[in-house]
Amino acid sequence: MNKNDRKFKWYRFKVAKRIRILEGDELVQELEATIEDIRKKKLDQKIGSFNLFVRDLERIIAETHEKPKQKSRQYDPFLIPRSGDGRVVLFGLSNVGKSTLMNTITNTDVKVGAYLHTTRRALAGTCEYKDLRIQIIDLPGFLDFKEDWAISKQIVRVARTCDAILLVVDLSFDIKRQYNFLMEQLEQAKIVVNKESMYKFGIIATKGDLPNSRKNYQLLKTKTKLPIHPISIENEDSLVKLKEYLFSIIEVIRIYTKPPKRKPAKQPFVCPIGTTISELAGKIHNDFLANFRYARVWGSSVEFSGQHVGLEHELMDSDIVELIVKRN
Repeated sequence: MNKNDRKFKWYRFKVAKRIRILEGDELVQELEATIEDIRKKKLDQKIGSFNLFVRDLERIIAETHEKPKQKSRQYDPFLIPRSGDGRVVLFGLSNVGKSTLMNTITNTDVKVGAYLHTTRRALAGTCEYKDLRIQIIDLPGFLDFKEDWAISKQIVRVARTCDAILLVVDLSFDIKRQYNFLMEQLEQAKIVVNKESMYKFGIIATKGDLPNSRKNYQLLKTKTKLPIHPISIENEDSLVKLKEYLFSIIEVIRIYTKPPKRKPAKQPFVCPIGTTISELAGKIHNDFLANFRYARVWGSSVEFSGQHVGLEHELMDSDIVELIVKRN
């Protein structure tokens, strides 16, 4: 990952934290301030990802203005508060195995059935993996033979709040039909524009143990350049690999901090890939950054254990960091 990619991911990470509980006028004001900041710093001119980001923020502002103001809050079956260290949405046609997958890899008990639209509202569960908690959102499946764009827009609205969008494709069913329809939905919603997107995408290919699944998997590989993760609920190894994939797709690292002469904390700071000592120190407390002397690091980002590093040192997953500050 180059410097520009790291800069964009850290910026987007901080914006997502600020806006996740905002609505209406407060949301619009925060998004407009973010766009102004990006343009003032000319980030959209220097880095292409920021240009896509601005366009997406402008679309959210426009949609927020279009929503009629309600006197009282109504029940929203698609409103799922963000939680955990990352958020991934499962995006697929009805009856492709999303709910069964949720029950297998999270702490939920989602109703499943061999009929269309078993899931009728957005549901959330937590997938735990190596000190991380990844929120998985299971959305109602699309019906590709039925025009129901009002529901489709709600599904896409939730997808926009996630760190990654995973297309769920049933390997026992018509691959072209599924993939083409899902991509059309994303293009209509402007999440994918001219085959580009600011969102992270991948594919979970379900029912890999059924007849014709191998043949359809090979066909799917010819249809897309997106990473594909084939699974079978009956194959434990494929589910373990899926959890590893979920960790990689949210693009975060775990950093364990420790005070001098003490053991590392059990719970890590979760930060975007490419995080530096400076960004970690600021995340912990501004005083650590203001009074910084040096840091000692144990892990794969240094040549030897306890190596002294400066503010610009880039950390890697599972690093242990001890910050040394000036004494008063």
